[in-house]
Amino acid sequence: MHVHCASMGEVNAAAPLIKQLLKTYPELSLVVTNSTPTGAQQVEKLFAGQVIQLMAPLDSWDASRRFSQALQPRLSLFTEVEIWPNWLASIKSTGATLILINARLSENSLRSYQKFATLFKPALACFDVIAAQNKTYQARYQAFNRNIQICGNLKFDIQLDERLPEQIIQLHSQHHLKRKIWIAASVHPGEYEIIIAAHQKILQQFPDALLIVAPRHSERFVQVAQYLKKESHFNFVLRSQASTVEAHTQVWLLDSLGELMQFYALADIAFVGGSLVNRGGHNPLEPAALGKPILMGPKQNNCADMCATLAAAGAFKTVSDVTQIADSVIDYWLSDTLLHQASVAANEVVMINQGAVQKTMSVINDLA
Repeated sequence: MHVHCASMGEVNAAAPLIKQLLKTYPELSLVVTNSTPTGAQQVEKLFAGQVIQLMAPLDSWDASRRFSQALQPRLSLFTEVEIWPNWLASIKSTGATLILINARLSENSLRSYQKFATLFKPALACFDVIAAQNKTYQARYQAFNRNIQICGNLKFDIQLDERLPEQIIQLHSQHHLKRKIWIAASVHPGEYEIIIAAHQKILQQFPDALLIVAPRHSERFVQVAQYLKKESHFNFVLRSQASTVEAHTQVWLLDSLGELMQFYALADIAFVGGSLVNRGGHNPLEPAALGKPILMGPKQNNCADMCATLAAAGAFKTVSDVTQIADSVIDYWLSDTLLHQASVAANEVVMINQGAVQKTMSVINDLA
């Protein structure tokens, strides 16, 4: 059995399903492929010794054919929007059953698929079933494949680490954290500068506030540290250096991997990046599962449904600039009632929409 998860985000989303596959089919070997080093690292962290982790092949016909012949999967699952025409065709030629799980399709991608239909229609036709997140995505995929089932969004089935409460207690014992804290997670160049400027405005109202900054990619850690040192004049510490957060520390740079949920849990409010720049927005459900009010920029096409659902419940705000970000954080901190209501709403949205793992497993069991 084979599951392809391109990057860390897809690995985290598919993790509950992978756990269920291991439980349901213990007699089968499970191979998880990734396209990025961070995705591979997350697989090793979550499933070391339980799955075989491999890097995905280049989408050339020869490389895909040789990889697929060696893999020979009985069932192959691809996540979200992973369309590899040569690889899909080569896996299909081995006789494997193919399923696209947690499938989504933006309007922009739909237009691209329609424009290059001679390439994408045969690729999407390789899937025996497409398990779409909702009716909107189901309708978009039906131009390319008639067997579409709605299974919900796996990201709602997030499972919190049982060690999380102990980790939070430990962080509080090591650092000065009894104060207002907000986090800007998965931020890109062009975003962290805005976030840092917003924190300067927030400090005027709450002088002891702490900002946690978590860059999206590890190669940006040094860049953000240099910016903080040269441009912001903030007192900041690096997580990688195990520096203690003191009362005068204003920014904590999370330059480490695999710890984001702990730091979401520490914060009162979460800004989720990839949304002030044209990256489509990253997953807002991780902080929501921890009951955190969420701020995001207007670039939300990768998670539009999730954002709309959270916003309708009162757990989410769209912010576009320094002033809106700062004002939103300040407003939450000035009103315990507003903060509590948004926190409860965020958690309820996640709880109400769970069940995608069970529905997806039903599709898999019918075809396995």
